[in-house]
Amino acid sequence: MKPNAGKLGRRWKQRLAERLGFPWVRRWRSWRGPGPEAGGVPRGIFHERREIEAGRVEGAIVADGQELPELPADSEILNCGLGQAAFADWPVIWSKRESLRLLGESLVPVDPAGRACFEAMYGPQASGDPVWRPGGFGPARDLAGNWTSLVSRWTLGSNYYHWLTDALTRLSHLSFFPADTGILVPAGLPGFARDSLKLLGLWERACEVEDRHLVVGTHWFSGPGAPSGCVNPLGTRWLRQAFGPEPAVGSGHRRIFVSRRGTTRDLINLPEVERELSADGWEVLDPGTLSFREQVETFREARVIAGVHGAGMSNLLWAPAGVRVIELMPDTFRNGCYEAISRVIGHRHEVRLCRADERGNFRLEKPDLAGILES
Repeated sequence: MKPNAGKLGRRWKQRLAERLGFPWVRRWRSWRGPGPEAGGVPRGIFHERREIEAGRVEGAIVADGQELPELPADSEILNCGLGQAAFADWPVIWSKRESLRLLGESLVPVDPAGRACFEAMYGPQASGDPVWRPGGFGPARDLAGNWTSLVSRWTLGSNYYHWLTDALTRLSHLSFFPADTGILVPAGLPGFARDSLKLLGLWERACEVEDRHLVVGTHWFSGPGAPSGCVNPLGTRWLRQAFGPEPAVGSGHRRIFVSRRGTTRDLINLPEVERELSADGWEVLDPGTLSFREQVETFREARVIAGVHGAGMSNLLWAPAGVRVIELMPDTFRNGCYEAISRVIGHRHEVRLCRADERGNFRLEKPDLAGILES
């Protein structure tokens, strides 16, 4: 799929969505509540890409879209209903602004006109950003110096997948920024997030913030490589190289089953499945019990990876290209994000849909288990 395929049509739809999809912005303005300068919600949206193109802001368009992998008709990326292959023309950008306001839990950049940055809100996902929640974000705190931010709606929790794909990938722009640029991160980072920054040699530059209203001396905007959950070849390849060296193709020897407990999308007969797999020589692993370094090192040695759809499957990122991947997918919670990672790297990814309840819980029937064992 080429970056310019259907580009004009998608941009037209995007602009229409902006007009029709943000009616609450106009309503809030009509209430004459406090504006962003007083800690209120933004007055609208702006596109940093357009500001860069017009020469009004210093920055660069690193990639004006990305070429996506060829997708077969039965791809979960196409069939899950989330439109995860619809943004091949997403611009990968960075920019520099002086005395920039960052607002809300997600610290969205707000321009002098009081408008929120479209790209910082991950584009089509902007309507769900916390910056639009009324209630006030309090007075601003000035923060001198050079700063970039990994804070967004997708990095506020402790989700391993979102930290890797929606936070760390934005560090790919660091080479364009001054060496003393600090990195804003959400307060209370989980251990794996801290460890990842330490492995990158960046922990000393990180600053955990709880503020919901900052004015930054010099802000270096690191644009996302794609809307969250969408195919992101540049980000995927950057992650593999950042924690490299990459393992050689076909070098893995471990058969790993990614266990998942105490959440939605539970495997109801998990103990039975784990006994069968262990007896056949599989390693049953809960990635959450491993340090970040241990997860990277373990999955670099994988030959086959199986597991229920969940954040632990993000470790496909570290596996040798070409591994066999079997993703057990509840039919009530479909998502092609891990297939997207696999296709960029070159894994042989297979999705097995399983009949599930409304919470995504299901049983692994014997034919499906047999298929995993035969892999």
